[in-house]
Amino acid sequence: MEEQQFIDEPLKQYDTIYRDLHEQHVNQFIDDLINKSGVDPEANALTVKHIRQKENERDHLMKKIGKYRNLQVLVFLVNLAAVIGIAYSIYTMAQTGLIDYIYIGVIVLAVILFILMIMVNRNKLKPVIKESEKLKSKIENEIAELKKEAWTQMGPLNALFEAGMSKRLFQKTIPLIKLDPMFNAKRLDYLVNRFGLYEDNDINRSALFVQSGEINGNPFYLCRDLVHHLGQKTYRGSITIHWTTTSVVNGKRVTNHHTQVLTATVDKPCPYYYEIPYLVYGNDAAPDLIFSREDSDAEIMNEKQIERMVKRDIKKLEKKSEKSITKGENYTVMGNSEFEVLFGAHNRNHELQFRLLFTPLAQKQLLALMKDQTIAYGDNFDFIKQKKINRIYPEHLENFEFDQSPSYYADYDLAVIRKRFVDYNNDYFKRIYFTFAPVLAIPLYQHTLPHEYIYKDLYESYASFYEHEKVVNHMNVNDFKHPLCTTQSILKTKVIKSGEQRDQIKVTAYGYRTEARVDYVQKMGGDGRFHTIPVNWTEYIPVEQDAMVEVNVVEEKEAESMQDRVRKMVEDLQKGEFSKESTLVLGSFIARVIK
Repeated sequence: MEEQQFIDEPLKQYDTIYRDLHEQHVNQFIDDLINKSGVDPEANALTVKHIRQKENERDHLMKKIGKYRNLQVLVFLVNLAAVIGIAYSIYTMAQTGLIDYIYIGVIVLAVILFILMIMVNRNKLKPVIKESEKLKSKIENEIAELKKEAWTQMGPLNALFEAGMSKRLFQKTIPLIKLDPMFNAKRLDYLVNRFGLYEDNDINRSALFVQSGEINGNPFYLCRDLVHHLGQKTYRGSITIHWTTTSVVNGKRVTNHHTQVLTATVDKPCPYYYEIPYLVYGNDAAPDLIFSREDSDAEIMNEKQIERMVKRDIKKLEKKSEKSITKGENYTVMGNSEFEVLFGAHNRNHELQFRLLFTPLAQKQLLALMKDQTIAYGDNFDFIKQKKINRIYPEHLENFEFDQSPSYYADYDLAVIRKRFVDYNNDYFKRIYFTFAPVLAIPLYQHTLPHEYIYKDLYESYASFYEHEKVVNHMNVNDFKHPLCTTQSILKTKVIKSGEQRDQIKVTAYGYRTEARVDYVQKMGGDGRFHTIPVNWTEYIPVEQDAMVEVNVVEEKEAESMQDRVRKMVEDLQKGEFSKESTLVLGSFIARVIK
């Protein structure tokens, strides 16, 4: 397929072209890997078939063992009843001093039943359970040997999985969206100084994942941040008080006892942590336009519900427009009422640029995305435009693993390997594609090419701080966190020096240690007195600790695969002084903690 220049109808084209095309690419890719590995699918299928047969035999035996163990429980309960019957009969006759033949009969029958149950357990149940357990152990050993054989069969294929496969497959299906090997300092400089990105190196945020790239020369990066927020937590305490009062009832003085639970609360600072996935996209189109919009949840409404919502809200917006004109402001309602209501962006600052950006075609494609209930995710994205910088916050990226470890695909069963690989990469494609969809739905964004930019001759590091944070967040947090820290840590990085394809960075871990505290709150009770209520709470005290990390950047070379390049660099590092436990291989980076 020739490289496409534009995606004019993102929802429709995904449904009619890209979904099936990507699945073809994924299946072809895994087929090529299987052929390259030299594994024998038929031999593995036969081995797995034997494993499943043995597992069925084991499961059948376990059911049998379970049934006989239940019978042992029943035997025990019968014996317990017999013992109780014997004991009760003997006790009753001892109390009366008389020999009761009914009780004697009960004792005889109970003794016979007791002996019979012991014999059943000893001669029938125990031998069957013992033999079944022995056979189960033998089958489990056979399963272990078969699995060992199957793992050996799949070893060459499992060894071929590497980081970046999903990215390469996405790039093959959608060459329009070019993905970088890494988010380097040059790309970040372009976004900051050419498009006005605020370089948000905030100590309350740390990048867990980042992927940069460009669409027709317009830069972007896809990121997931761990965010720290110092909020409030309510702590509660209580005491129970007692008092007495007296009253006269029928001429007599009566004492009345009263009880009351007194509660008190205190609000104290408490750190909270959450993850935010988002897309940042730089484009010169509508360079002065600022707006923000939140998702409308249009995908959970039917056409009648949407129609009622539009009729209701458009009247309010028309009144807002009238007031805006009166005040000399420039907000005016668009002719497409459905788009005006569902897309929102009512805080826009530039009507002309808004209309130039959101043409009738853009409105049509965005409405199709927002109202969709079957193909994608519907209107689950927030959209913020700050002049040349666009931010998309899609809900469907939450709880999704962008950097799936190659070990995720590894298994002894080729069918399982194939299914995991195909399912994950199809899901990866869909989630990433529809993250870009709100941008792709706006034709002007694809048709606007950036002006030439003069880059610096030298940057302070190879990788951007986003990549540095991503790398250290994949490392062992115990190498960085303060020894007294009891919360999550926000890891921030600073470049110390850079050269010879490596960045040396200082990693600062920000967290909290905790101390148990008690506040005493005075509260009046029903007895008319003030009482002291202890409220236990936790104080979070900031702590931080620094560590040094060396991030080696592995460059791609045509003569060598990335896997070979990484392996060679690891071997070179092993000649020096390093700790395997404090070393991470992540994509094109090899990072190690410098002790």
